[in-house]
Amino acid sequence: MTDSACACGTTNTFQNEIDEVLVVVSDLQNLSYMQHLLLTERLQHSSERDALFTLHHAFHDRLEALQKRCGTLSNAYSNPKTASTFREYAGERVAHPQPINTKIPLPE
Repeated sequence: MTDSACACGTTNTFQNEIDEVLVVVSDLQNLSYMQHLLLTERLQHSSERDALFTLHHAFHDRLEALQKRCGTLSNAYSNPKTASTFREYAGERVAHPQPINTKIPLPE
């Protein structure tokens, strides 16, 4: 496989992964909306409601951050200058993968 074919394949794989993440983000947004409706309808005790709404808003904020990051990645991929830079970087990463050093603590 040539370097350009490898980079193109890597770019397509990257776009597929972005698309999958965007689908997951959409599913999480739907879940967040249903959760909000349920919280609004069901909770009557103020202490429980406040705690659960705090968790709900924290979840929603993280979801928005994830969606923004996916948008940034998508835009970077769509920008021709950035995309060509990414293709070069991705081709290099695929051609010369770096080892991942992880240490898993073993139970005693």
